[in-house]
Amino acid sequence: MMDSFGIPEHIKIRDYQQQAIRSWLSHEGCGILEMATGTGKTITSICGMVKLLEQYKKAGIPCGLIVVLPYKVLLEQWVDILSMFGIYPLMCYESKQIWKSKLESYVNLFNKGHRKSLFAITTNMTFYSNDFQDEIQRITGDYIFCIDEMHHFATKQGAALLPDKARFRLGLSATLMTKWENESMEKLKEYFKNGIVYQFSLERAIKEGLLTPYYYYPIFVELTPYEKDEYYVLSKKIGRAMAVSDNLLDNDVLQNLLLKRARLITAAENKFETLRSMKNIIVGTQYNLFYCGDKIEAEERYVEKINKLLSFEFRIKSHTFTATESKKDREYVLDAFAKGDIDAITAIRCLDEGVDIPQLRRAFVISSGTNPKEFIQRRGRILRKHEGKNAAEIYDFFVVPTLDQYEIKNMSSDELGAERRILNREFERFQEFADLALNKEEAYSKIINIWNLYNR
Repeated sequence: MMDSFGIPEHIKIRDYQQQAIRSWLSHEGCGILEMATGTGKTITSICGMVKLLEQYKKAGIPCGLIVVLPYKVLLEQWVDILSMFGIYPLMCYESKQIWKSKLESYVNLFNKGHRKSLFAITTNMTFYSNDFQDEIQRITGDYIFCIDEMHHFATKQGAALLPDKARFRLGLSATLMTKWENESMEKLKEYFKNGIVYQFSLERAIKEGLLTPYYYYPIFVELTPYEKDEYYVLSKKIGRAMAVSDNLLDNDVLQNLLLKRARLITAAENKFETLRSMKNIIVGTQYNLFYCGDKIEAEERYVEKINKLLSFEFRIKSHTFTATESKKDREYVLDAFAKGDIDAITAIRCLDEGVDIPQLRRAFVISSGTNPKEFIQRRGRILRKHEGKNAAEIYDFFVVPTLDQYEIKNMSSDELGAERRILNREFERFQEFADLALNKEEAYSKIINIWNLYNR
């Protein structure tokens, strides 16, 4: 029996989405769509793939679709959207006992022509597994291989596992951040043969009213004396490791030291007290999102610590949103948040990509990693359009070693160099956020004041 999939009548494809679809199809179904979060990247890509699948369906030729997502939360969202198009993929994630035998059977039937379609969806983690790789390598017919948030595959491991047999290839990303390109990113782009075939920037999306304009407020947080001492020790070790290393990326000792220093910055103790001092601008508000790190203190997750602060001290209704909650619990949280029954959500990483919460008005980026794509995704979350939402607000926590001018003047050149490296690390994120903000001048004046303290 033929599959009854297609583009539903209630989905109205915008002109720019049509352009993206035509561009991908005209490049023989191989290429990358780089579209800002909130511009309908998921719907655009599915419409394009459905159009291609329909051509095979009319010709009576089997064609498959394999979709790879970074997180379970995003996979679940894709499954819901695909069902609107009449596509019900085999969900391959978590325990292989649930999906492996089914996938094996589907591949056998597809290869023999007994199935006209092979639809499967998986997470990055499962895709990397030998069990999934064994099955995808056995597919002999034509299929579309689609990766959402494709920048996660810009690694040696990711590039090595991309299926060469896939005739059609679609990469999706809100931003590939070309100024941070590396060898792995180049290989990833080469896999999709034609590179970026359509681009829709965040700046354009804001100007054309597809996304909400925003205010950006950098919040500066000092390291504690203990954290500064540890930072300097790690920095000296890193300096020595870099001096004797020929290959920085393959130096495990160096990478471990860099990871320790990054975690130190991410989990800076004073972030919590700084947030506590902002009580007056938080109490009585709704639609707040707090991005927290995955730090654990005294067997308590940092995200839970922030949640308690909001609930018991600020007296606002708050709830965690992490990968440990069940799908049912996450759906409850999002529904209650949309209705205004919950005032704030505290999250780690599973809200970074793909999850739509257009009601969001205010984001507090308490913890942020070094990956620029992470904060680009987070900004996209807060800029979704919604009725009555005229502007969004982003409060971005920056770690600086000290704000004491006397202490800075008495630093050694090595110490001052280490301090500047912290600022350089954070400054990349600041530029990305501030350049498109409604209060760009105000934001830049704050960072310049800090920058001047360390450039003597």
